[in-house]
Amino acid sequence: MRCPRCQAVVSEQARFCQMCGASLERDARALHEEAIDFYHRGQLAQALALWREALERDPGFSQAHYYIGLACYDQGDLPAAIKAFRSALSGAREPFRILFKLGLAQYGLGDLAASVESFRQALRVNPASAETCYRLGLSYLRQSELDRAREALDEAIRLNPKYTRALFILGMIHSQQGDNAGAIALFRQVEQASPDYTEACFELGMALLRDGQLDEAAAQFEKTAANSRRFTPARFMLGEACRRAGQWEKAGKAFREALELNPRDAEAWLHLAECEERLGDLPRARHALAQVLSLRPGHRQAMVMADRLEKSGL
Repeated sequence: MRCPRCQAVVSEQARFCQMCGASLERDARALHEEAIDFYHRGQLAQALALWREALERDPGFSQAHYYIGLACYDQGDLPAAIKAFRSALSGAREPFRILFKLGLAQYGLGDLAASVESFRQALRVNPASAETCYRLGLSYLRQSELDRAREALDEAIRLNPKYTRALFILGMIHSQQGDNAGAIALFRQVEQASPDYTEACFELGMALLRDGQLDEAAAQFEKTAANSRRFTPARFMLGEACRRAGQWEKAGKAFREALELNPRDAEAWLHLAECEERLGDLPRARHALAQVLSLRPGHRQAMVMADRLEKSGL
C-alpha cells in the first residue's frame, strides 16, 4: 500500500511511514483523508465507503457526515444529503458551510420554508455572505414573497455591488411588481458589469419596450441576437419593437430571421404579413397569412386580414 501523505510504498504491517513519519493506522481521520482524495478524483462510491467506515469508528465525526452530504448532493440524492448535513451540524464547530449546503439541498428538493430557515441560520453565523443572501432571496422568490426576496437581494448587492446574478433577479422582481424604471436601472447595471449577459440584455429590451422607448429596445434586442444567434425571442422582439415604431422593412427582416429559426411561430408569420402589406408586397403578405392559417386554422385576425386582401383585388 501507499502512505496517504507522501504516497511512498509501505508494507501492510507498518504503523508509520518511514519516509515522512505519517501514522498508517486507519483511524477516522486517516480514512477521511483517503476519502477526500477519492472525492476530488470523482470516485464518489469509494469515497462514501471510506466515510461510512470512518463513522463506524467515530459516529460523531462531523466532517465525514458533511462530506457524505456533499457526495450525495453531487449524486442528486438530496434526501440523503439533507440527512447527512443535519448529522454534521450536531458536532460542527463552524456550521456556516453546512447550513449553506443544507439550504441548497432543501431548495433543490422544493422544501422552501426549510431552505429559508437554513439560509437565515447561516447568515446569523456569517452575515457578510452575499451568496447566502442571494440564495435566501431565491427561496423567498419561489414562495412568491417578493418583498422579502427584494430585501435579501438588496443585501446581497450591498455586500457585493457587482453581483450580476443578484442584480438580474432583483430586476426581474421589479418587473413583476410593475416598477419598470427600477427594472431598467438594474438591468443597465448588469449590462455595465457584464456586457455579454444575454438574459439581462434581453430583459432590458423588454423593459424599455414596455416603457415605450422603442429605438433603445430595438438596440437591446439586436445586441441580444448578436450575442446569441439562435435565441429566437430576441429576433421576434426586435421585429415587434420595429413594427410598433412603424419601421416595416426592418421589422419584416427581423420576423423573417425569427422564422428561419422557428418556422412554426404563427404570430411571427402574422406580423410578417402585416409588414409585407405595409410595404405593398401583397403576394408575400398572402403567403404569410396562409402559413398562419395552416398552423392555426380559424385564426380570427389572420382570416380578417386575408379577407381584406382578397377584397382589395390587388
